Amino acid sequence: MLSAAYEPQKDFIGCARTEPRTNMFVMAALVTGNSRETVKVRNMSPGGALVEGQVLPQPDTQCLLHRGDISLEAVVVWIKPGKAGIKFRHRADVGLWLPSGRRTQSEVDVAVQTAKAELVAAPVAKVAAPLFSAELSREDVAHTAAAMEALADDLAEDPAVVARFMTKLQTLDIAAQTLRKLAEQLP
Repeated sequence: MLSAAYEPQKDFIGCARTEPRTNMFVMAALVTGNSRETVKVRNMSPGGALVEGQVLPQPDTQCLLHRGDISLEAVVVWIKPGKAGIKFRHRADVGLWLPSGRRTQSEVDVAVQTAKAELVAAPVAKVAAPLFSAELSREDVAHTAAAMEALADDLAEDPAVVARFMTKLQTLDIAAQTLRKLAEQLP
C-alpha cells in the first residue's frame, strides 16, 4: 500500500491543496458530536490534514482533532476507505503537532542528503562484506518499506506502545517513506 504521504493530489477530487504538507506519524483523537476515534495524522498543513483511522466521519461533519493539550476545529472534506481529509476552521501551527521538536520531513531529507554527501567525500578505510550477494532492486526496497510501514501501523494500534515510543514510531515511519523515495529512484 502506498503511504498516504505520497498519494498524488489528483486522487482527491474537490481537495484544493494550496500549501505544502508536513509528513508526520502522530496519533490523535478525532471527535464528533457522538464519537471519539483514534486516528493517525499522516500529513498536515496550516489549513488541513490527512488522517487515517478505522471509523471516520462522513464529509461535511464538524469535528475536533485533539492531541494532548492542543486541538483544532475542523470539517471533514473527503473520505476514502480508512482515510479522510479535514479542513481546519483556524490556521494550525504544524510544529506544535510534531513530537520531535518541530523537525519536518524536509529537514530530515536534508540531513540524510548531508550525511550521504559526507560519506561520499570521506575516505573509505575498509568496506564490510555486503549483506546481499546482488544489488538491491526497486522491488526489494519497496518491499522493505512496506514491511516497515506495516510494522509501524501494527505497533500504533497499541496505545501503550504509542505513549511510550511515539518519537521512535515517527522515525520508523520516516524511514519507510525514505525507502519508498529511494525505490522510486532505482532503475
